[in-house]
Amino acid sequence: MCRRIFAVLEDRQKADPENENSITTEELGNLVGLKKRATQNHLSNLFQRGRLDADRRTPIPGIPTVAQPQLPGAVEWARRVIESDPVFAPDPTCAKCLVALAGFGWRGQIAPAELAAAAGVSVRSIERHRPHLVEWDYIRFRIVPVPDEGTGKFKGGRKPSRFELMSGFYARPLTDEERALVPGRAAQIIDRVRWYVGVSPEERFNAETAVGFVLRAGWPEEAILKALDASEDRHAFNPNGYLHKLLGKLRGQRYLIPAQESFTGEGYRRLAECSVCRNTTWTTAPASHRVLCGGGVCLEAGSEHDTRDVRPLHRSA
Repeated sequence: MCRRIFAVLEDRQKADPENENSITTEELGNLVGLKKRATQNHLSNLFQRGRLDADRRTPIPGIPTVAQPQLPGAVEWARRVIESDPVFAPDPTCAKCLVALAGFGWRGQIAPAELAAAAGVSVRSIERHRPHLVEWDYIRFRIVPVPDEGTGKFKGGRKPSRFELMSGFYARPLTDEERALVPGRAAQIIDRVRWYVGVSPEERFNAETAVGFVLRAGWPEEAILKALDASEDRHAFNPNGYLHKLLGKLRGQRYLIPAQESFTGEGYRRLAECSVCRNTTWTTAPASHRVLCGGGVCLEAGSEHDTRDVRPLHRSA
């Protein structure tokens, strides 16, 4: 990705040597398919390696190509996996591929040629060894098809695949106490699916039953809600059929824990309810953890006491 950003800046420098129309970080990120924060990280890496001037927009030629900046968390996880799992001992190419992928983060989008350059191997080696990492449950790839403009269909080609590093471990079976809570959890999940409206009580019961099967397979609430597009205000022609179609992607599969969640204890950034004041707040804590709107304290109550009757604190001057 650093190479791609550097190439874009080089092309702009050739087209506009005087840099009269400077490009913003957001515009640069849109050109290479990155968010603002990730673009800033790559620009900093290029500047630190002497590829960009102090303005972080002017390329400095005549220096060998830079490598992808490594993200300590993901790379450290990859190195620990390689050291602890004996499957990598006879297959050093797979180890190179895993470390190279970790250099791009816990998840992202990458083409085989880009991964081959980062790993220092050929594209053919990448195509041969990438399935091994998938088989060992250390990576999941998702094909990104190319939409055909005007028709709404997809062409035969595809964009670089999206990937996510996985821990290699599946969610543990639920205990008897946890299984007893499944019906209530399933009902709460259905309540949060905005587009699931206008159904009969029987259809609602069947939907909760279907979600319950997925919960018993170890899938957390947030992963199920993400698969159901719960935050979308869509108008489904057949809400019940659409819900079962989306659940079909998860049904019959055990939940493979993402590497980031396993290594750091954090998952996707999500909205959750503070367990004290009941206000919504952003968190990366797992769904099973207690959430407070101030991180380690409730901002409304000023304490960690779990009570629904939150009273303001009166402090003397």
